[in-house]
Amino acid sequence: MLDEVRRCLCAVAILTVSVVSQNYAAEFKDYRDGRVYRGIPSGSLNWFKQSLRYSKTAFFTDESGHPFYRSDNWQASCPEGSHIPDETDWDELVEDKFKGPDKLQNMKDFVGGSSLGFYKFEFDEVVNARKGYAYFALRGPGSRAIRFETKRGTTKIVDIEEADAVQIRCVFARDQFAEKNISPKDMIFTDKRDNKKYKVGVRGGKIWMMKNLAFSVTSEKQCYVEDKMYCEKFGRYYTYEEALNACPPGWHLPDDGEWRDFQKDRATLDWDNLGQGGCQDWDNYCDGMNSGHYWSKTSVQEKTARSWEFNRTDKDIERTDASVYKGLYIRCVAD
Repeated sequence: MLDEVRRCLCAVAILTVSVVSQNYAAEFKDYRDGRVYRGIPSGSLNWFKQSLRYSKTAFFTDESGHPFYRSDNWQASCPEGSHIPDETDWDELVEDKFKGPDKLQNMKDFVGGSSLGFYKFEFDEVVNARKGYAYFALRGPGSRAIRFETKRGTTKIVDIEEADAVQIRCVFARDQFAEKNISPKDMIFTDKRDNKKYKVGVRGGKIWMMKNLAFSVTSEKQCYVEDKMYCEKFGRYYTYEEALNACPPGWHLPDDGEWRDFQKDRATLDWDNLGQGGCQDWDNYCDGMNSGHYWSKTSVQEKTARSWEFNRTDKDIERTDASVYKGLYIRCVAD
C-alpha cells in the first residue's frame, strides 16, 4: 500500500496539500477545469468530499449545476490520478464512516445536498427518479451504483440501466507520509510535544518508528540503570498503562498482529537497534546490552499484557505475558 503512495508522489502536479493549524488536509485539483476537491481520508484512500462537477463527460446537468454520468463515461470522468471506487472501496468507507451512533449525521455530511436521485430517459424526456436518495457510480462489471438513504442511514448496491445517469465520487491514494509530516526524503518524524526526532520506516505495510519512544523523560528511574544517558540512547521505560497513551497524536501502541507483521522478515530487522536496553523489572534490570523488551497493546490475562523481546546476540524473538507494572519500551505505529 505504501509503495503505491510513493509512486503517487510523482503526480504532485495533480495533488496539492495544505497544512492548517498542523492538521493535514488533502486536496485534489482537476486541471481540466481548475476545480479543487477536498479529500476525506478513509483506509488507504481519500474520497472527494463533493460530487464530481466535470461537465464535459456528463449526460445531464440539473438546474443547480450537478452533473450526472452514464456508465459508459464513468471511467473517463474522474481526473487523472483518481478513479471510480469499486464495491470493496465503498464497503470500507461505509464500515469506517457510517456505523455507530453518529452514522446518520456522518452520512448526511458526506452526501450533503446530493440526495438528488438519478436521471433517466422516459418517453424521450430526461426525468428524475428516486429523488430523496443519493446514487453514486460503482466501478466494476455491469451498471451498478450505491444508494444512500440518509433518513435511515442505510446503503445498498443496486443495478441500474445503462441509460441511467448517477453522480460520481472519485477517490485518490492517501499520502500517509505527508499526513504525519514525514519527508519521504529523510524519513524523519518530529514529535511536536518535545521536538524529538525519530527515524521511521515501513514494515508490514505500516509506518513504524525505528527508534524507541523517549517522550517525557522526567527522572532517571525511567532509564536503564537509572542513568539519563541511556534514556537518550535506548528510549524510556513505560508501564503498560503509560504505554497505552504515550504515543503522539496520529500514532498508537502496536497490537500483537502489528508486531507479527513487523518481525516477519527477520533478516531485515535492525537487531543492534532493537536488541538493546533491556527492561525494568521492579528494582532490577534485564540485560540491557543484548535484549530489548517492548509492549504490545494486546492483553489476554488480568494484570498482564503481551511483550516482545528481541535478542540481538541470538537474533531471536520471544513473545511473553509481562506484568503491567514492568517498564518496557515502545515502538509507535502510525494510525
